[in-house]
Amino acid sequence: MTVKGVIVVKVDYSDRDLLVKELQGVHTVIVTLISLDDSCVQAQINLLNAALKAKVKRIAPSEWTGQHDENTVIELYRRLKVPVREKIKAAGIEYTVFMIGLLMDYFASPQTASKSIGSLVIGVDFSKCVASITGSGDEPFCLTRADDVGKFVAAALELDKWNENSGIVGSRTTWNEIIKLGEKIRGTKFHVQYTCADEAARLIDTMTDNVLEKLIQQVYLGIVRGEFDFEATLNNICPEIKPTTIEQFLMESWADYKG
Repeated sequence: MTVKGVIVVKVDYSDRDLLVKELQGVHTVIVTLISLDDSCVQAQINLLNAALKAKVKRIAPSEWTGQHDENTVIELYRRLKVPVREKIKAAGIEYTVFMIGLLMDYFASPQTASKSIGSLVIGVDFSKCVASITGSGDEPFCLTRADDVGKFVAAALELDKWNENSGIVGSRTTWNEIIKLGEKIRGTKFHVQYTCADEAARLIDTMTDNVLEKLIQQVYLGIVRGEFDFEATLNNICPEIKPTTIEQFLMESWADYKG
């Protein structure tokens, strides 16, 4: 099946022979599987094994976040991402981890800025002019617009050699800087609530049922611990790509907001 000029193949990730068959002649595999449970781990491992058998040259696992390791505060990363990366390292295949920080698109919520990214308020609610911040608000972190991620990944396909980490950055900023931009654009003072990192960690320990909310709170704590602050290595390699900055994005999303 071909959709908008792209060949689309439906596969069963548990059918390893089918995966090997469909990967014949493929040079690069980029994985974008997303799940809040363990199902994506085995699916990626099966895809890796099939890629090795089909002699695929390189692979990018489904990471698409910050600069994390096995000691990350983000529980789902430790459980769902680390085992896949370790398997890839052990396999010896060329790979890269695309690091994008937070997706800028969420800062348009409750509006939507992308067809592929839903509405989800992260840290700052620009429609209500309120913010809930973990830490001092001065800890730096990176964020990137989804459309720009696609541009950088497309450019990375043309590179002869991949680095193990590929940092993609639209802006490197802080919560306090984002709040100041929001106040300037919305023309009003934001009500901001700060929670210290230790208190946030204690709160996270009490969360058991809401997996998504726990993940979001752990991301906030990860920002405090520097896990979303990294070098824009792919920007440096591809200077012809000019990503959207957070100021440009917020102006586009909120300058004419009538809510």
